[in-house]
Amino acid sequence: MRPAPNSTPDSIDIFCRVIDNLGDAGVCGRLTHQLATEHHKTVRLFIDQPACLNQILPDLAQHAAIIPWSEALRYTDTADLVIEAFACDLPDRVLTAMMKRTIPPVWIDLEYLTAEKWADTCHAIPSTHPMTGLKKTLFFPGFTPLTGGLIRERDLIAHRNRFQNNPQDQTSWRQAHNLPPPDPDCIDGSIFCYPGAPCAALFDDLSTYSRPVRLFQPVTHDYGQETRGALTLYRIPFLSQKDYDRLLWTCDVNFVRGEDSFVRAQLAGRPLLWNIYVQEEQAHLVKLDAFLDLYTTAFSEDLRKTLAKTFHLWNEIHQTDKLWRWYLDHLQQLTEGANRWSVYLEMQPDLSDRLLEFCKTL
Repeated sequence: MRPAPNSTPDSIDIFCRVIDNLGDAGVCGRLTHQLATEHHKTVRLFIDQPACLNQILPDLAQHAAIIPWSEALRYTDTADLVIEAFACDLPDRVLTAMMKRTIPPVWIDLEYLTAEKWADTCHAIPSTHPMTGLKKTLFFPGFTPLTGGLIRERDLIAHRNRFQNNPQDQTSWRQAHNLPPPDPDCIDGSIFCYPGAPCAALFDDLSTYSRPVRLFQPVTHDYGQETRGALTLYRIPFLSQKDYDRLLWTCDVNFVRGEDSFVRAQLAGRPLLWNIYVQEEQAHLVKLDAFLDLYTTAFSEDLRKTLAKTFHLWNEIHQTDKLWRWYLDHLQQLTEGANRWSVYLEMQPDLSDRLLEFCKTL
C-alpha cells in the first residue's frame, strides 16, 4: 500500500535502459545511491547493462539492489514509487503489477535535463496512461526553481571546498592516480567528449600557449602521455564517479559531455565547456543556447558573447576559429563566474529532495 498523504515513499524502483553507456547509467546510479544512502529508502535499480555500473559506482550494490532488466519480466511486487528514466518504457509485467496494487504507486517519468523554458511549465504535469488508466507525471530536471533540480548530494559542496582548499589532499589524490601534482605555473584541465568534438583544433591551439597546459583525458584504452609544445595530454583510465568529481575539482577548466559529467562540472565551480549530444535537425543547439541564456548571466557582461561562442565552437566538427587561448587568458574571470553559477545551483533543492517532496503532495 502506498504511504499515507504528506509522507514520502519507503520503497523505490528505478528503470533504466542504457543508451549512452556512462550517461544514463551514471544519472540513474547517482540517484539510486543518494535515495538509498541519504534518504534511507529501499531502492531497486532495474538496468539492461548492469556491468557498466561496476567501475563508475563500485559500491552501489552495497546500498541498493541492482537487477538486470530481464528480471523485470518476472516483476510482481511494485514499489511505492516507480521511476521510468528517460522514456525507457516499462515492461508490460511492471504495468500489470502497478494496476493490481490496491493504491497504485506514484509513477514518475524522469526526463532528460534541459534548460529550455518550456520545461518550467511542463514539469510535474500528470497524464493518464491510455492503456492502464494509471497516472504518470513528467519530471524535468533543470536549473531553475520551477523544475525538478539536479542531483547533488548533501555533503558534496562541503567535500569540494575542503578538497579545493587543501593542496596536499589534491596532491595525494593525484599521486594515487598517477597524475602530476598541482603546479601554479601550469594550467590543468580534464577532457571528456564525444568522438565528433574538434579535439585536433583544440590541441593545436593549446600547444602554442604561453604557459604549460596539462589535459587529463579518461579513455578505455591506449593509456599514456603525449607532449606537443606547451600541451601535455595524459590519457588515463576511467574513474569512479567519486574520483571523477575530484578530477573536476582539481582542474582549472573542464571539457565535459552529455548530462552527468556536465552537471558535475557545474557543481565543481570551475570553468567548463560542454560537448552536447548531437540530435537530428540540430535540436541539440537549441538546448545549448537555452543553457547559455541562463549560464552566461553569471559572468561579467564583457565575457558573455565570446564565452557563448566557445561553447558553439566546441560543438562544431570542422571549426576554424581559435578561441581556446582567449579562454585560458580569461580563466580567472571565468572562474569567478563559474563560482557564482555554482552558488546559484546550490541554493536550490536537489532532485532527490524535490522528488520526495512531490510525492507528499499526492
